[in-house]
Amino acid sequence: MSIEAVSKDALAPTSRSGSVDRAVQGQLDIAVIGAGLVGLATSAMLRKQGHRLTIFESSSFHAEIGAGIVLPPNGWVFFGSNGVENLCSWSTQMEMFHISGARMDGDDLSDGWTQYPQGYFMAHRVDLHKELMRLALDSDALTFPPASIHLGAPIKAVDFDSERPSVTASSGEEFKFDLVLGTDGIKSTVRECMVGADYNAPPTQLAFYRWMIDLKKNPELCWMRDDRNTPVRGGDLINCSAAHHDTRDQTIVAGQILSEDWVAAEWNAETPLDTFREAFEDFDDKFKPLVAVAEKPGTWQLRKLPPLPTWVKGNVALLGDAAHAMFPTYGQGFAVGLEDAGVLATLFPRGTKPSEIGARLKTFQELRKLRAERVSQMSTDAYKEPDEDAPEGSFSGWLVPEFLDHDSVAVAKDAVLKM
Repeated sequence: MSIEAVSKDALAPTSRSGSVDRAVQGQLDIAVIGAGLVGLATSAMLRKQGHRLTIFESSSFHAEIGAGIVLPPNGWVFFGSNGVENLCSWSTQMEMFHISGARMDGDDLSDGWTQYPQGYFMAHRVDLHKELMRLALDSDALTFPPASIHLGAPIKAVDFDSERPSVTASSGEEFKFDLVLGTDGIKSTVRECMVGADYNAPPTQLAFYRWMIDLKKNPELCWMRDDRNTPVRGGDLINCSAAHHDTRDQTIVAGQILSEDWVAAEWNAETPLDTFREAFEDFDDKFKPLVAVAEKPGTWQLRKLPPLPTWVKGNVALLGDAAHAMFPTYGQGFAVGLEDAGVLATLFPRGTKPSEIGARLKTFQELRKLRAERVSQMSTDAYKEPDEDAPEGSFSGWLVPEFLDHDSVAVAKDAVLKM
């Protein structure tokens, strides 16, 4: 499904009578705020349950982020039942190199395939986004009617009425729903309305440069792919990232940092080519060609949410990065967001009554909050500065059973049986 096919119609307020009719049919009227990966996955899973979905997305999807993304076994709670394996490349190896060219660190993930048959995969973020969009919005993708989506439609406020919460669009119009889900990412408006700006994700001095290399255009760089099982799009693309200190918006005089305005720096922004290439001047010559072919490198600043006092208020809930944005150390951010989506959709089958929403959201928080916060804290605790003297294979976090053994949907099904 192409982005151009997405609905951009003007918003129409939801009527109270329409909500009553849907309730009789066992269909909830649900707003999903944010159409990123987790927002679309949540919409697709709730669509499979037969609910009516309206998605509000602040952007117009004119520019999608081109980067690779890890899909660990616990993330396949969603993908395993939706047949998107063709979008993914199997991955059995993770590697880290020092600027001298020496291999510093690595993990052999092949054992993980034996222990976790779902396997480890890499995928292109844009490919996943388009497929999730198809599952949520394409009329032919699933049995029940598709979600509707409104692009360029940021919300500015949320009302937490326990019976009929509402969202207010930038136009000032108010739209009421049975359930509102905040999947609007690390800069979530829903979260700020729920718990205040004190719980926004603080910036750090850590960041990654990120860029993709098309090996069809640059066949001389195929040595990066050879004998490695970490490609994207079947080996056509190489996903590159380089950790560094984020020095944007620093005022430095005589080697001393006089002021820092980290909040002013965009957390995910395109990097000027001159700045990007200068950062790699001291790198071994074997890596410089990888830098030279970068076309639109980006700087991704690491941010992490503190534990929130709640994910639920009235009939409104937070999911994904809006609830638990974390460091990428274990490659768990997206997977844990998918766990959220799987649990929520399991707790809200078709036939759920509006009067049951509050209790089911309470169960959702009980099943998800402590686990997500623990994974988030572990992602921070495991982060370490690159050390050229570190023994090979010293970081073995990718196969932590605590992460990968978790079946969030099975846990949610057990909870439903007890309701």
